[in-house]
Amino acid sequence: MSQASQSLSREDALLYLRRFPAQGIMAVLVNLLLVLASNAVVLWLLLHKGLSPAQLIALVIVETLLLIAIAWLQQRMVPRRDWLEQPKPWRERAPLIGFVLLWIGCAYGLTLAVLRGYGDLFALLTSLDAWTESRLHWSLLATLTLALIHVVGDHWHYRRLGGPFHSSVSHDAMARYLTLLLGGIPFAMPFFAVFLGGVKGIEFAARKARTAPQQSLLVLITMIVVASLSYALITRLVDSDVSAWAIGFIFAKLIAEAALACMPLVMAHVARHGP
Repeated sequence: MSQASQSLSREDALLYLRRFPAQGIMAVLVNLLLVLASNAVVLWLLLHKGLSPAQLIALVIVETLLLIAIAWLQQRMVPRRDWLEQPKPWRERAPLIGFVLLWIGCAYGLTLAVLRGYGDLFALLTSLDAWTESRLHWSLLATLTLALIHVVGDHWHYRRLGGPFHSSVSHDAMARYLTLLLGGIPFAMPFFAVFLGGVKGIEFAARKARTAPQQSLLVLITMIVVASLSYALITRLVDSDVSAWAIGFIFAKLIAEAALACMPLVMAHVARHGP
């Protein structure tokens, strides 16, 4: 979205919806179910079929770089005046790029050290056979194929309606990018989910306490039970090494992809009611 230096506006939302029309809650629910199913498959591969953390991390990194490169080339196929957002000078972008690279390097460097995954990573860096033996090349081929389909759709839409140019590939790249950022703190993601759920639960209980004390008490008791179970789950995850990392990373991946899947609903709300 064209909101680098200002908050999202109604005009931004309308431009977004012209390229990616909101299809209603049911369509978003279907997309969320597809996201959930795909992440369940990845989790199953991690836990039962020998997909290692290093292989998954390497796959997401390569997919991110591939999609960013395609989106960059795609944008340069249209006049600069129709770009959704004009690029910032390098002196403004360099600090953020440096921080992201440092974060990813440190977070996943520590992860691979704890999970003893440097052997798998070294194999992927030195041999193409490691990619084919782990069948990662099929995932990359699927990502590339879908990206090229999106390229065709984006340019067809641009030729039909004109600018500004929206890139579906950049959305795919953003999903991978957010996965890398959030996946660097896999144990924190379940904790934040529980924490935010608890905050919202307290707000709901506080409102109910004024009109229905019995319901408020029930909500508070339920929150205590959920918090206890969540703490036990997170403690179990921390003690489970690879399984814990897999669950936390896939949870982060699920959040990133679900957020983008819900974007049309968010834009439709902003278009109707403003930011």
